Amino acid sequence: MSRTWNKADTALISSTLFFLLSLYLHLHVPSAIWTDGLLMVSEAALVGGVADWFAVTALFRRPLGFPYHTAILPRRRDSFIHAIVVMVQKEFFSRRKIFRHIEKIHLFPMLQEFLRKEATETRMTGTVLHFIRASFLRKKNKKVIAYLAERLKGILLREDPSELMNRFDALFRTNEWDRKALVRISCLLAQEVLTEETRQSIRDGLAELEREKIGDGFLSRLLEVTNTVNLDEGAELIQRHTCHVLNELGREYSPLQENAIALLHDCIGDLRQDAELLRLARELQERLACELPIEETLGRLFQGLRKHFQMDLQREVDPIAEHMPAFYTHLQSILHVEYQHMLFLIEERSELQKIITKVLYDLLARSALHAQTLVGVIVRNVLSRLTDEELNHLIYDKVEEDLLWIRVNGSLVGGCIGLLLFICMNIFS
Repeated sequence: MSRTWNKADTALISSTLFFLLSLYLHLHVPSAIWTDGLLMVSEAALVGGVADWFAVTALFRRPLGFPYHTAILPRRRDSFIHAIVVMVQKEFFSRRKIFRHIEKIHLFPMLQEFLRKEATETRMTGTVLHFIRASFLRKKNKKVIAYLAERLKGILLREDPSELMNRFDALFRTNEWDRKALVRISCLLAQEVLTEETRQSIRDGLAELEREKIGDGFLSRLLEVTNTVNLDEGAELIQRHTCHVLNELGREYSPLQENAIALLHDCIGDLRQDAELLRLARELQERLACELPIEETLGRLFQGLRKHFQMDLQREVDPIAEHMPAFYTHLQSILHVEYQHMLFLIEERSELQKIITKVLYDLLARSALHAQTLVGVIVRNVLSRLTDEELNHLIYDKVEEDLLWIRVNGSLVGGCIGLLLFICMNIFS
């Protein structure tokens, strides 16, 4: 196999020269017993060396063109490749060895150390944010829209009308929205009262009242002639008095305003106890949940967001941080809190640690077993692409030293056997 001169070739040439020398001595000194022994030893050494050279060479090619049961490796390359694949899979990557090595790995401490790193938290929360952005960029968000619509409907139906009114009442008190609303309403009403249309409406109302009380008889005509009752002055007086009351109602912390606010909250408290009103409010909730176009509105909202997000991505700008900075900051804080909570649960819950460890070992074992098959496929593909000569060199280069010593040992063992036979022949003759 090797094209360089090696110890096995040296041993074979030496055996040949030793045989020729012994033959020469035997022919010239035929009566000496030592020449016979020397010839027999050299002859056995030469035969052993040639036989082992033939055997080693026959593994890889046809020695001297001999066709029978030679070039074993090229002829049996498929069986040989299959044997190597099986050996790699069953011996080097056997289930027993894989599981034994996996059991020596302390996976959970490695997982804890990995999760505690700030870079890990950044990557994981960044992945969540990426999925949130991607959800807005998808053209078809029917499942997300349907889920959000159902959640909104559930929230709407879950609210207790009495509790909802109570929360609104507390919210109005805390933020003084009741006072602000009363000031605004008073201002608007005062402006409306001062209009000519309002004054004329008041006068018409007084005239109608006069007709109802006095009628169209003599007394009515007498009052009209004597101008005893001036409807225009009465309408103007009512208009000014009403405007004064409204201004007093709109003045912050005035007694009238405080009484009106207290009366408002008392009315709200009474309404919370009204069974008929609560029933109507529940029916309104159900009607709103059924008839409001929540899904259509969400669909248009997602479509608009997708257009804006695509424009921002073309400018290489984070669309959530660009258009919803408060939401983005709040979302990051939520993800940070949830991540820290996850670490706390992993480190404190022993049953959770057992479950995670079991899952990790199961995943690693399954991956290793899958790699066992994959390694076999890779080995088969690589060896199948080799030519016969490349395959011979691949094997020979790995065991060259041992094959050379087999050939050297052939000459040595042959010579020893020849010497032993010569001694036995002379003893028993």
